[in-house]
Amino acid sequence: MGTPQIDHYGDMVITNHRTGDVCTLTFKPRGWRGSNACEIKGQVVDSRGQTVWDIAGRWNGQLIARRTGTASGDLQPDASIPVAQAEYLLLWKNSEKPPRQPFNLTPYAISLNEKKESLLPWLPPTDCRLRPDLHAFEAGHFEQANDFKTGLETLQRKTRQERESGNRPPHEPRWFTRQRDPDTGEYFWEPKSVDNKGLNGEVEYWTERLKVGKARLAGEDKSWKDVEPIFGSFALLDPK
Repeated sequence: MGTPQIDHYGDMVITNHRTGDVCTLTFKPRGWRGSNACEIKGQVVDSRGQTVWDIAGRWNGQLIARRTGTASGDLQPDASIPVAQAEYLLLWKNSEKPPRQPFNLTPYAISLNEKKESLLPWLPPTDCRLRPDLHAFEAGHFEQANDFKTGLETLQRKTRQERESGNRPPHEPRWFTRQRDPDTGEYFWEPKSVDNKGLNGEVEYWTERLKVGKARLAGEDKSWKDVEPIFGSFALLDPK
């Protein structure tokens, strides 16, 4: 498994703990020339210490790799990948952006907060797509978004105070358990499974979602088990 880290030089280092391969990416600072803006350079070194891949690109454009020693000259960040050559890999390419979207959001990022009517029966009361402040902000109703956000923060502070005073039970993660990665020794959050088989079992979240969604489509007033409606009555509000 790969573990990304930032070293003291500012490089991103990704280690494959099973193979011993290490990828180091350098996000180069922009100079006086615009041609080196957003540039990334990197290499992959195998467990024997030999460089096997050269990497280049831009974090706002593309990231490509070329097997070391298969061509002359440095790999350029804007290079095109030759057709049908296994020595080259297109690791990532930026997608086209919809026009006039704030913050240069991708189509995928925009869809993350889309509240489709067909999805509502399947969503838990903790889903961010139920937050009215985000929808008001996206619609350009900034004052209304701020009012919603203030109300939500007040509700969250009240909930925390009730937990601290013992009027509510302590918070426990509903869908994840803290585990230690066998390769890295680091802790991570593993999805809870219905049969306690960890990552090899049936994920409890999707099982509960299927159960609740089917019941609601059948006309039942079904709630999610042990899931608190953290947005309160604000989840029922729509920005106008």
